Amino acid sequence: MAKVWQEVLGIQQIGIYDNFFELGGDSLIATQLASRLQANFPVELPLRELLLQALTIAKQAEIIEELLLEKLTELSEEEVQTILTT
Repeated sequence: MAKVWQEVLGIQQIGIYDNFFELGGDSLIATQLASRLQANFPVELPLRELLLQALTIAKQAEIIEELLLEKLTELSEEEVQTILTT
């Protein structure tokens, strides 16, 4: 996730508790960030939540983890096994 932040913000050193907007992020960059994160993680990241609540890598990681866990609970046991073995 830090690498994605570095790419969209054009900053080399980013900590997991750095604030997105304090690093120069804006709504357009947040859209790019959400798109790239969704390409890396198979979850739908609500842009509103990303802009208002998940302003750090740490918080975004928590949200993505929760979304992934929710998605896993919707899968059958066979689907989970297929994902884990690939």
